[in-house]
Amino acid sequence: MDIKIKTSLPPAQLWIGQHEHLAEKIESYIQSLFCLHNACQVCAICMKIRNKQHHSLMWFYPEKLYTIDQLDDLFEKITFSLDSEELFFFIIQKADYLTTACANKLLKSIEEPPPGYHFILLASNKEHMLPTITSRCIMQTLYTHNVHSFVTHPLITAFTTEKLSAMEFSKIIDSLLINERDTIHYLDEIMNYWINQYKNDLCNTTHARIFDILHHAYAQLPMPGSIAIFWHNLYLRFYACNNITK
Repeated sequence: MDIKIKTSLPPAQLWIGQHEHLAEKIESYIQSLFCLHNACQVCAICMKIRNKQHHSLMWFYPEKLYTIDQLDDLFEKITFSLDSEELFFFIIQKADYLTTACANKLLKSIEEPPPGYHFILLASNKEHMLPTITSRCIMQTLYTHNVHSFVTHPLITAFTTEKLSAMEFSKIIDSLLINERDTIHYLDEIMNYWINQYKNDLCNTTHARIFDILHHAYAQLPMPGSIAIFWHNLYLRFYACNNITK
């Protein structure tokens, strides 16, 4: 039996925050909407939501950047009419990984979804979202980055607070097991750091070069087997070629 929920919800919400924090909050939020026992955490409905198996939810998570075909299920589902007062949520995790083509295709659905359909977009960087998307969403920030809180991983510190020699950096890369998803996450953290640095020193022209290098890295993400080379080359561009100092 479908759960019927009588409530007023915005068609689209954009939650900004750290991904792990957002994942926890979205689970609790959805449980509060569907659970008959005030998000008890232990009933069948709460467990299905936790395991991403609830029939009124469709979750999306990109391996790298989103592609149109990854959203095909969304566009197919939204063509079906829902019963009166029934709710269905599309939860787009890491929405800041939507390509321009994906974001543009979502615009109409996000702005005027059919009755009962709702979108929740989760993103760590509002700056990477198209304004046409953010303007159609009710936005809330659930976490504010502290510049010093995420600069702890040795790969991240190498691009932010600690300058290493090429040999030292090579040792770090060789000691880490980094996949494609990790690469995007670390790029996000590095970008967050330099965005905060830019806000504190708007006249520093070095930041423009840094952003150009990072945006190029996002556009040329590595394939499996070439991740170490990707980071080596990025490090050389970041420091050797641009003579960037902290």
